[in-house]
Amino acid sequence: MFTLADMAQIETDVLRKSVFDTLLMESRVQEFVPWETIGALSTKIVRYKDLPSIGFRAIGGDYSEGNVRMQQAIEHIALMGVYCDTDKAQVRAKNTIAEARAVQQTAALKGMAYHFNDKFINGNPEASSTTVNEFKGLKERIEDIRVDYSGQYIDNAGTSGDGILLNSAERHNFLDHVDQAMYAIKGHKPDMGLMNHNVLLALRSVLRREGLLDTTKDQFDRVVNVYGGCELQDIGVKADQSTEILPNTETLEDAGAAESTSIYFVRFGVGEYMWGIQEYELETDDIGLLEDGVTYRTIVDWPVGLAILDPYSVSRLYAIIPNAST
Repeated sequence: MFTLADMAQIETDVLRKSVFDTLLMESRVQEFVPWETIGALSTKIVRYKDLPSIGFRAIGGDYSEGNVRMQQAIEHIALMGVYCDTDKAQVRAKNTIAEARAVQQTAALKGMAYHFNDKFINGNPEASSTTVNEFKGLKERIEDIRVDYSGQYIDNAGTSGDGILLNSAERHNFLDHVDQAMYAIKGHKPDMGLMNHNVLLALRSVLRREGLLDTTKDQFDRVVNVYGGCELQDIGVKADQSTEILPNTETLEDAGAAESTSIYFVRFGVGEYMWGIQEYELETDDIGLLEDGVTYRTIVDWPVGLAILDPYSVSRLYAIIPNAST
């Protein structure tokens, strides 16, 4: 089982190596998600519903029957990929600054990375006919379990609509609920907390004031924020480069005001917590010049999905209003 970062380190094919590096540069999540190759378009997941009852017995007596209730779920593969097309005129132009096909490929792969980030949170194949081919993301997965596992769905419960940085009481209320959402993860040890840039800046501010903010660096020498061993990440924008993946316009239970947002916490582990599934590993194919005689094409093809075994591997802290500071 490898992450994309692991595969990038051992890859010898120049084209595939460049694809891995570009995806990792634009999708920090990809550095954490471990991938299982299942060789199929779906896989069955069997979860414990609850553990058997354990009791005591008298001499000569019997133990109670230790029946285990199980849940079954089917996790599906979504066919994700992109055609990296470049016009022959651009390829042959001598006044371009960089190799035209490389520029087009990089742009297409950045779009693919942003799209993966978006669907990691917002993927909902049941939403409409236009989303039926995507994989299910964290938002809908937590919605699926919130009745049976209500502790994974946590209200920030601020006393003011003016934001989590308004005063000391609001800051500490926010940090208390961040801790609660992190503690809700199995082992109390999430790998990542995913949020928008407004919340990340506010959370960094709170943690700095309390002397609790740690930092490290990623493989590209970028500073990464850490709290309690959990990496804090801005999940960023969609492929249009402007729409927030996690907007500040959620309504939920925050008195109907469309001005809040959420943080998602996740722990990764193949066959144990949350992980990625792929029918086969990411493939790249330089087709060359197409039959139209004017288009060069590179295909990036990756049939992927997500799987969760343990519902306690994900949590959501909602009703966060990050817009005020004093």
